[in-house]
Amino acid sequence: MSVNRVDRLDRLERLLRVRGNTTASALAAELEVSVRSVYRDLDMLRARGLVIEGEAGRGGGVRLDPSSAPAAVQFRNDEVVSLWLATELARRVGAMPWSRTVSGALDRVLAALPDARRRELRATMKRVIVAEPATEKMRESAGPPDPELLVCFEEAFSARVGLRFDYVDRHGQPSRRTVEPHGLLVHPPVFYVLAIDRDKREPRMFRMDRVRRARVARDVAFTPDQEIVEALRSPEAYEAWRARRRL
Repeated sequence: MSVNRVDRLDRLERLLRVRGNTTASALAAELEVSVRSVYRDLDMLRARGLVIEGEAGRGGGVRLDPSSAPAAVQFRNDEVVSLWLATELARRVGAMPWSRTVSGALDRVLAALPDARRRELRATMKRVIVAEPATEKMRESAGPPDPELLVCFEEAFSARVGLRFDYVDRHGQPSRRTVEPHGLLVHPPVFYVLAIDRDKREPRMFRMDRVRRARVARDVAFTPDQEIVEALRSPEAYEAWRARRRL
């Protein structure tokens, strides 16, 4: 079963629980699929053990028995990482309602995963560094990242392939880059790609709001290097890394 189909089934179940009585047509419009697809998905939910009552016909009513036990929640890796990042960003905001319970909830999610997936996720999360909030000077010059870049970065970061983009540095100098996105540094609300510049063969950090025309470079494969991520987390760490390389 495709990932999109799994996601749609989960969403369909949530809609049935929230809406109560509804129609196949309304569900089809909400999910942006055909009514026939909705009926097929309803049959799959019934196969999971949910009790769903329905009337034949395009406008037929559909109702989920409230006593039907919900299916076990299955999180994708990117969903777990997004929850972890949101948790870390909330920590930087300071004390807030329910903040004490967030870490425990995330720990329970990780504990429910198989060992291999849990190790993979922890390795991925180590590649993301959430640091202190951006300085006022940094905030004044920063803007929001291009939404296209965010999509491309997520794919390249997870698939361990390169990124190509146009970049304008702090001096206003434009350039074209091909990089290996080894990590992400967050000084809320400013984001940096921690990377190896393929042309210069040197570690570099790129502020996301200065990136334009990003695209995934699937022909550029790499193995994540945690040492590079740690070296780029601060100017002091970078100088220490360079000193070690000279020895």
